[in-house]
Amino acid sequence: ISGNGTRTLLDSRGQKVELLGIAGHIIYEVKHDAKWVENDTKLAWVSTCDEPSWADECLRKFRASPRAKQEPLVPLKQLADAEHIYEARSKQVHFKRLQQDTGIPFD
Repeated sequence: ISGNGTRTLLDSRGQKVELLGIAGHIIYEVKHDAKWVENDTKLAWVSTCDEPSWADECLRKFRASPRAKQEPLVPLKQLADAEHIYEARSKQVHFKRLQQDTGIPFD
């Protein structure tokens, strides 16, 4: 981890992996702010990739940061209600399984 993990990680070759812009703040807000919590907003990690273990490591190491500095940083992995990161023949496979797991209809 470079810094506190809110913006940048280094991979095994020393290459930067960056969380875009204020994504960490937005993700934190979706899981903690009353306007989202009251509406039972769900968050899921969904990706078709050939390195799911590396994606998992990044989700464990990147931290969502609240705007108020006194609140603790939270690993992104802990904030998702569902996770579907694996190699699949299409995104449709992920979304079908996500729908089955969450019971949320996709229109």
